[in-house]
Amino acid sequence: MFTDEIKEKANEIRKRYSLNSIPVDLNKVTSKEKIAVTEMDFTEHEEKVNMQISGILYINGNTKKIFVNERDNLRRKNFTVAHELGHYFLHYDGSKKDEVFVSFRGDSNPRETEANKFAAELLIPTEELKKVHEATLYPTLTYLADRFDVSTQAMSIQLNREGLSFIGI
Repeated sequence: MFTDEIKEKANEIRKRYSLNSIPVDLNKVTSKEKIAVTEMDFTEHEEKVNMQISGILYINGNTKKIFVNERDNLRRKNFTVAHELGHYFLHYDGSKKDEVFVSFRGDSNPRETEANKFAAELLIPTEELKKVHEATLYPTLTYLADRFDVSTQAMSIQLNREGLSFIGI
């Protein structure tokens, strides 16, 4: 899927669920889609596969759940929920009764990359980022991350993707 298509899908979801303010309230989406969000200790599973797990999207019939790593900070958990929503809106077509998407940290397969781009655009929409960036006298990475309630890593990636400069941390 092309980056423009992913941006369009994220913007469609923002409009559909009236996600007009920053920071984005993902509860509007999960509650309307009837997706329960639960924290989980993935330690045992991570040890078996020797990889860190950020989250899981689990669908079984009408049961839809997103599990996030309980050890992550709130901003990381929020990004994980947006990432799993990316799988839901980009990759889940409803043709299977059961479907599981496991998101391993650092996994760069195409579906994971697409879900990351979706999450970034959902939480840090390009047009809103440009407005805030332009209106900020000294756009520091920390200020922008705080404004959108995302990690500095997520903000840095989105700023670089859009060719926007920032000052230090």
